Amino acid sequence: MTLPTYISKYQSVVSRYGRWPSFHDANVVHYDPPTPHHAQLGFTIHTWTMANEVDSKGFFVLQDHSLVTFRFRGLSDLKMETFNSGNILFAMQFSQSAGASRFHVELDSVMDMSGSFSAAEGEVISVVSCTSDGKPA
Repeated sequence: MTLPTYISKYQSVVSRYGRWPSFHDANVVHYDPPTPHHAQLGFTIHTWTMANEVDSKGFFVLQDHSLVTFRFRGLSDLKMETFNSGNILFAMQFSQSAGASRFHVELDSVMDMSGSFSAAEGEVISVVSCTSDGKPA
C-alpha cells in the first residue's frame, strides 16, 4: 500500500504498525462531520493487526489495538451523507494525482455507510493504544 505522505503525521501510524494498514474491519467509534461554520471533518477508528496464528476457537488473533484519529480540512466533493459512528470499514483508501495539491479519501463500508471526499489537508491527530473493545489502555 502506498504511504500517504501528504497526510501530516502519517508516520505515527507507520510507527505503530510497521506499515500503512488498509484499516480492514476498523470500527468508526466517532465521526465529527463538517458544519456550515466548520469546513472540516474528523473521525476516530478502532483498528488492529491480525497475527498469523489462531486462538483456541479458530479465530485469528488480533493484536496492536489502537484508536487512530484523523482530521481533514479544505473539503470538496463531499459524499458523506450515510457515513457515521458505529460504521465498520472494509477499507480506507487515499489517493493523489501527480502534482495535485489535493487528495481523495474513500471510506468503503461493510454496512452501506460508505463515504468519500477530497481535501487540501489531512492529519493523524493521535494513535492511542487501546483494549480489544476499543477502550484507551
